[in-house]
Amino acid sequence: MSSTATDKPTFELHVSEQEGAKVFHMEGRLMDQQQADHLMAVLDQHLEGNEGIGVILDMAKLLYMNSTGLNIMISVLTRTRKAGGQVLLAGMSHGVRQLFVVTKLDTVFPILDSVELALAKLRA
Repeated sequence: MSSTATDKPTFELHVSEQEGAKVFHMEGRLMDQQQADHLMAVLDQHLEGNEGIGVILDMAKLLYMNSTGLNIMISVLTRTRKAGGQVLLAGMSHGVRQLFVVTKLDTVFPILDSVELALAKLRA
């Protein structure tokens, strides 16, 4: 099946817990407000009652992200820090990483090559 410009981009989110950290596995294309609202609702649910938690955003299967996606990342960072936690980004594709470099958000977020490295950084 071929896709067209009018097809709704797909975005999937799965959450796991590894070594006391919440890992948000993102897949597909993160680019609209409905997806943003879903991600933030899930994040809030997992942060509630878990002050100081580590949050890892696994972006290994995230194919694309636009400015809406960047705004979501900033919101995730803000909400997690307010809860006393920290956010690490893991496994970014080259294209998504370039978006962080161009916007200089790579200086704000710790970006690691894998979830395993992010977990090790949280343990350190």
